[in-house]
Amino acid sequence: MALAILTIACFLFYTTSKYFPRQDLKIFRQNKKYTLLIAGALLLFSLVIFTFTSDFATSLVTWMVSFMMVMSAMILSVKLNFRWVWLWGAVSVLFILIDFV
Repeated sequence: MALAILTIACFLFYTTSKYFPRQDLKIFRQNKKYTLLIAGALLLFSLVIFTFTSDFATSLVTWMVSFMMVMSAMILSVKLNFRWVWLWGAVSVLFILIDFV
């Protein structure tokens, strides 16, 4: 679940960038302050969830590596083909559902 929340936060961070290739998601760029606030809160929440699984130092390193991996994969997949983002979202929702069941 923490990885799914981290993925959603990375997507929100990337939508506020001027390099985001899509124009139909302008609502995130127009409300940049709120989007960054929500994305930051989701990042901290994912770090807290990572911390529940192991001690703080291990979870911090795991979270940082996961953040870099997800953010780079997000940027590459959005630049190459936007349909991959919806696949990322579906996988994130699937992880959340599996975690709750």
